[in-house]
Order: sequence, then C-alpha cells, then structure tokens
Amino acid sequence: MLQSITLEKAAAIILDHALPTGTEKVCVTESFERILAEDIEAEFPLPPFRRTPLDGFALRAADTAGASTDEPIILRVVQTVYAGEVPPNPLEAGEACAVTTGAPLPEGSDTVIKFEDVAQEGNTIAVNRPLRAEDNVVSEGEDVALGEKVLEVGAHITPAVVGLLASLGSEKVRVFKKPRVAIVSIGDELIGLGQPLKFGKIYNSNQYTLSAQVREAGGIPFLLGTIPDDTGAIAATLKQASDEYDLIITTGGASVGRKDLVKEAIRVSGARILFWKVGIQPGTPVVCGEKNGKLIVGLSGNPSAATITFLLLARPAIRTMAGYKTVNLPEVCALMDQPFNKTSKHRRFLRATVTWENGAYHAVPAGIQSPGALKSMVLCNALVSMPPGHGPLQRAEEVAAILLPASYCLRG
Repeated sequence: MLQSITLEKAAAIILDHALPTGTEKVCVTESFERILAEDIEAEFPLPPFRRTPLDGFALRAADTAGASTDEPIILRVVQTVYAGEVPPNPLEAGEACAVTTGAPLPEGSDTVIKFEDVAQEGNTIAVNRPLRAEDNVVSEGEDVALGEKVLEVGAHITPAVVGLLASLGSEKVRVFKKPRVAIVSIGDELIGLGQPLKFGKIYNSNQYTLSAQVREAGGIPFLLGTIPDDTGAIAATLKQASDEYDLIITTGGASVGRKDLVKEAIRVSGARILFWKVGIQPGTPVVCGEKNGKLIVGLSGNPSAATITFLLLARPAIRTMAGYKTVNLPEVCALMDQPFNKTSKHRRFLRATVTWENGAYHAVPAGIQSPGALKSMVLCNALVSMPPGHGPLQRAEEVAAILLPASYCLRG
C-alpha cells in the first residue's frame, strides 16, 4: 500500500483503474450531454438537394445578360415550388420559377433573385441587372458531404450535435454508459433529513453534495444511506456495493482516529488498498481501494474537504468512465487581490473567487478555509493551488487557479 503520496500520483493510480463502463443505444432525444461511442458518417449529403435560402425566383443566369434599369430582361413565371415540394418541370430559356425558402430548385435554374428585387406584372418579372450563376443557391452537400465523418467517438453531445444527428436521420445513437456510483456515508453522528436535530448530531449533507457532484461529472448516484462506525457493517456494505456498482465513494471515517475505520473495512471487504493519504489540504486522509476492477474512494467527512477531493480525484475518474476526453478542470494564472496569511506543509487548495479584470484573472479568498466550512465552498468559483511549504500569499502574487464547473458556481 502506498502512503502519503502526491496528488498527481494518486490521480494517476485512480485513472489507471477507471475504465469505461460500456456503451448503449439511446434515442437522440435523450442523448443531450452524453458522450458519443461511435463515429458518425453521413449516409446522404446535407442539404440533400439544391435549394433556395430565401423567397424569390429561380432562373437561368445566362438569361439576365445585359439586363439594366433602362432595358430590363423580361422572364415568364411558369411554375411555383414551395418547401417540401418537387419541381414539376425543368426551366427553359426565358423562364422563371417562384420559390420559397428551403424549396428545391428546378432543373435548369442556377441562380435565385429575391422577390423584392424584381418588378412583377401578371406572370412575368422584370430583372434589371445581370445575375451570376450560383448566387443565392445552397448546393447539395454544402454543409455535409456524402460519406463525411461528421462526429467521432468521444464527442460531447451538445444541442447542436443533437440537431445534426437528427438532420442525418439518426433516431438512436450509441453512447457511453453513465457509471453507477454508490455513495456511502459513515459516522454515528449523522442523522437523516426530516429527523429532529439533537445535540451532538449533524445532518448528513455530504451524501447530497456528492450526489450532485456525481451527476455533474456524468455518473448516476445511488445513495446507500448512513453506516455506523462499525468495521464489519462498513465492510459488508462495500462488498455488496462492489458487486452492484461501477464505483464506490465513501465519506467519513478515513482519517487516523479510533473511529476512522474505512481503511480497515476496505481490507476486510476483500479489496486491495491502493493508497492512503494524499499530500493535499484539505482532504489529506483519502483512501483508495480496488475490488474486482471496481474502485473504492474514501473521502473525508468534512464537507469542503470531501467536495474538493472529489473534484481533484473522483470527478476525473467518473468522466473517464463516462467516455469524456477532457477529464480535468481548466487551470489559469491569477493575481491575488488579497493576501492569505496561512501556510501548510502540504499542497493547499484555497477556496477563492476568480474574476477577469483588465486583461488578467484576479483571485480573492472566499471566506473561511476550514475543511468543515461549507459556505466558502458555496461562494467560491475556483481553487487556488499553493505549493507545499509555501509561505503566506502576498497581494499581487501570481498563483495557479483551477476553475470550477459553472454548475458549481452561485452565479452560474
């Protein structure tokens, strides 16, 4: 078992054991924000036919040669084609066809002029300028060519991707399965919502925070409730969960106190312990095990510590299992607008508010930095990374800041 390792080493170990959980076909209407598990090639071009992008008249550019305001060219309107219709006849010399936006162009036509740019009288129009071939014409395959690979495995399905899939006639699409993530809370002091708050007890907030974090990361959370501080009970829960779920996350009981039993419970459950303790603050007492290819990640019971270590270690694993190509959060360089007077022997992650001003990112500590304080986690939108052994941060000092997902941030 590795002990007291770096964050980078812990992340690498976890990602080595985080494997995609398979694929499934879903309706395109349910594919939003899923990750594509197949390449998509166009079985027909887009658009599938030559069409007009506006209301006007389709005609032959050659027929307008020499047209002017003094000597307009007169053409006969011989047919009308609306969007969704098939042109009945090809255009002959001297003829025009009235068309509406999206309508197919009749054979023989090669340009379109707007309705408002001609003078119409009866079934004739007067064109007072020469037109060029292909003006106002959307060509077949202009957007997507026949056989073109338009999407690749790992693509994040956005609203525009949903529209593209639908345009290509994809009723169903293959995506990566969302990992099923079990969340286990541990501690005699925890009570459930709806119960009266007694002295010495606290509400089990972590399971709800982690549930939301799992959803944001691309997984499906399953709350397995609160387990008392009992090694056998914890081990039995982990053993059963490893048979049913793709990943197990525990919170509480991971430190060095008499009732911190998760590490021993992981061993008793038959799992192999991969590491214990990571050189970060908050969240040092992280423990990670593996059983039958399933990861068990034990987080601190302190709310902000659990949230932060989830972001740094569990979130990349879930995103990897869900098929995402980008699994880590973006990092920017920022300037401290306020000093931070504490130091730490471990690498410290400071909850901060980062803004963009005058061409640079600026960071301000976001309230109390205690591992048990939750309000500062609500107020922050970034984590400022302080190297181990670094002294107090000074005003205007350059720091590395990890930006949190928009859904974590109070102002979106």
